[in-house]
Amino acid sequence: MTNGVIPYTHWAYFPNEASARRCAAELADFVTRVRKPLDDDSQWLLLAGRDVEVERLVERHGEVEAVVVRHGGLYDYGESTYLDGEPVVDPMLTGEWPAS
Repeated sequence: MTNGVIPYTHWAYFPNEASARRCAAELADFVTRVRKPLDDDSQWLLLAGRDVEVERLVERHGEVEAVVVRHGGLYDYGESTYLDGEPVVDPMLTGEWPAS
């Protein structure tokens, strides 16, 4: 972990694309991706990632959750991705993970 900062990706689910995109627009300081529902699900997925100070992680959860709820979404917390023991940007944000 470098300087107590890690890349972190928040996950949220929305009933439709429009609400997911409005939420993404409000999270302007994040890298966001909106993904269409999988075949067996009707929920749109919003991924919102950015570097965060580990000490502020709980605070950031609250901030992002408030925005998600305001747009009618379900906040599903998030995760930090590691490769060979080092934090890395979530491959679903960079497009390195295959789309479903």
